[in-house]
Amino acid sequence: MTTLAQLLSTRRKEDGVSLREAAQNIGISHGYLDKLEKGIDSRTGTRNNPTPETLQMIATAYNWDYQYLLKICGYIADTNSTDSLRPSIRELVEACNSLSDTDIGYITKFAKFIGTEKQKKFDSK
Repeated sequence: MTTLAQLLSTRRKEDGVSLREAAQNIGISHGYLDKLEKGIDSRTGTRNNPTPETLQMIATAYNWDYQYLLKICGYIADTNSTDSLRPSIRELVEACNSLSDTDIGYITKFAKFIGTEKQKKFDSK
């Protein structure tokens, strides 16, 4: 499962902004964002877990799904696990898990394109 630390670090690097700029966009201190990107508190060895309010700020700044952030941080149960998906779809989800939002957008567009083309062939028969 993707962690908040991975999401934050990847997004900042994709955007090509400094830690300070990203923190300012979110509305938190750069020191706190640095801790969130590391994922583990170096003093205690425990996972850094932001408050739901901070997650809302992050979701707003990056246009991310707030409920998803709550799930990956353990505030709400993940009731939509991939266990109920067909094996081929589950494999696709797992393969896409480490991709950037941009790459996932391309894959989504391609999947929609394939569906549209299949529908055109069906309609023309």
